[in-house]
Amino acid sequence: MTVQQRGAAVIKARKLSSAMSAAKAICDHVRDIWFGTPEGEFVSMGVISDGNSYGVPDDLLYSFPVVIKNKTWKFVEGLPINDFSREKMDLTAKELTEEKESAFEFLSSA
Repeated sequence: MTVQQRGAAVIKARKLSSAMSAAKAICDHVRDIWFGTPEGEFVSMGVISDGNSYGVPDDLLYSFPVVIKNKTWKFVEGLPINDFSREKMDLTAKELTEEKESAFEFLSSA
């Protein structure tokens, strides 16, 4: 719930738009891609699923733990997932799959 309401929380706390938060996330991503992740650390990044990581369907743009070196990302495998997280991850994958299907339907009818 906290993650879902983060934009509203930023607006409430700062009395300003959460756009700066999005801009900061973009800058962090560019930094990580350009310079890589520090040794022993990983970041969460939206990448295309290969269908083999964390039970996420193939070809779905999803946020995964990754390490980045030489401007190339690689999945971090084997992180523990508790039941609560698994439920939320599956729900997110379902919603993203439905959105993807809706987008393709819209494109094919245009």
